[in-house]
Amino acid sequence: MTTEPTIEETKTNNDLNKAFTEMTTETMNTTDLIKVFTAAFTSDDIENWKKLLAPHGEWKIMATGETFRGLDKMVELANRSVAARKHSGELGIKPTNVFQNAEGTKLCWEYIHTGIVTENWPSTSSQRPAPGTKFTLPIMLMCEVKDGKLTEVREYFDLLTLTEAGTPHHLYS
Repeated sequence: MTTEPTIEETKTNNDLNKAFTEMTTETMNTTDLIKVFTAAFTSDDIENWKKLLAPHGEWKIMATGETFRGLDKMVELANRSVAARKHSGELGIKPTNVFQNAEGTKLCWEYIHTGIVTENWPSTSSQRPAPGTKFTLPIMLMCEVKDGKLTEVREYFDLLTLTEAGTPHHLYS
């Protein structure tokens, strides 16, 4: 089911397209990359997001051990992720801490992801949350940056927070 973009989503997409017109990733510094990445990632704009990825880069999901190598596989991951959850109202991807090193070669992007699980959740998951389950998941991305592109992304999150939403887990108490 496809829905029409909201006025805000349309404005965000127009702003992103303008940003890419005004600067190419070759001329983009890490601060610019952070702005464009944040706008694309928080609006599910896969077309502009993929322009920030190195063609031979990789995205590693540390909680599951999965690695997606190359642009096609990273875009496949993004499409599957978007299909697996929905956002409405106050739900979505909200950055909490974003910073880079002095050289501009490393980017840390921490965020809270809230959403509702859809029936398109990956069927290979051994512990699959029920469709309709609301989740709040803290996630941290550690990114390597070269020539204005993300060359490697390591994504960290607690898998039990997602697969057993609402169940407290304690290690030391």
